[in-house]
Amino acid sequence: MHFGVVGINHKLAELRVRELLAKACQRRFSPGFTPLSEHTCVLLSTCNRTEIYFTSPCLVDTHGHILNTLREEVDEEFDQKLYSYFSQDCFSHLARVTAGLDSAILGETEIQGQVKTAYEAALKYQLLPRELHFLFQNALKIGKQVRTQLKMTRGMPDIEDAIWHIGRHFFGENFPRILFVGASAINFKILNFLKHKRYDCVSLCNRSRLHAPIEGIEMMPWGELNQWTEFDWIILGTKSPNHLLHRHEVETITKPKLIMDLSVPRNADPSLRTVSGITLMNIDQINRTLKIHKQKTDQILSDAEALIAGATVRHLEKLSHKMLVVSS
Repeated sequence: MHFGVVGINHKLAELRVRELLAKACQRRFSPGFTPLSEHTCVLLSTCNRTEIYFTSPCLVDTHGHILNTLREEVDEEFDQKLYSYFSQDCFSHLARVTAGLDSAILGETEIQGQVKTAYEAALKYQLLPRELHFLFQNALKIGKQVRTQLKMTRGMPDIEDAIWHIGRHFFGENFPRILFVGASAINFKILNFLKHKRYDCVSLCNRSRLHAPIEGIEMMPWGELNQWTEFDWIILGTKSPNHLLHRHEVETITKPKLIMDLSVPRNADPSLRTVSGITLMNIDQINRTLKIHKQKTDQILSDAEALIAGATVRHLEKLSHKMLVVSS
């Protein structure tokens, strides 16, 4: 069970610090970049967390190497805002993450696909040792099991519902012109939700061309993104490390605009919130609008934690047995 994780999330660090660590990890631990041959890493980066899962003959050395690498990249104190888990605790943590128990939105489904994508991206660039295969494959299996058995998504608040309620409060009965920036899974999830709510004036701007057109969605060329000011509601969700919407692109605001930046690092220049007529919300602010009824979710959460604890023990016992057989 030689695996561990170093991470930072929405519970321990504010958006600005998460943003700095996310950029540093993209530079030094993204798929295709291996710091040293004896260290094998998988980077999981979402709007609410950045985590580096790793394995090596000496976990302590690799853990220290990761921390030193991040200190070289980030000129700010952040060590106290990180968390680290090893072996069984690491396995249990990833299972909780995959099941949506460690999310800002309890039980959200997006994280399952994000964990799988991170694992598959690492596979394209390196031969992962069996410990990491075991960790990700079984954590994904447990996450799916938790959702299936406990029906966690039924009646639970999710991010698209929160975004719709914010937009409805902001625009009232009017139907705004909406621009989505980025063809990310979360953007498509929100886009489909808003279309179901009869928001029909929707455009999508993406850096690369999509394989197929989307019915009822107008495609906006990436080179014309500076025309975002013509829209009423802008929703950003990309992996760009740089700002895509800038303060200097704004001249006169004739009617209120709502910008929702779901990205970490942020896609919208934070100084845009100083412009009269523009309301800029980041992912942390959107998360805070989600209200989970404690009485309804406590029993589900308790059952999920118990299920994960039992599954963790069973899967790790199976791994220990396999390793014993191989070594004998």
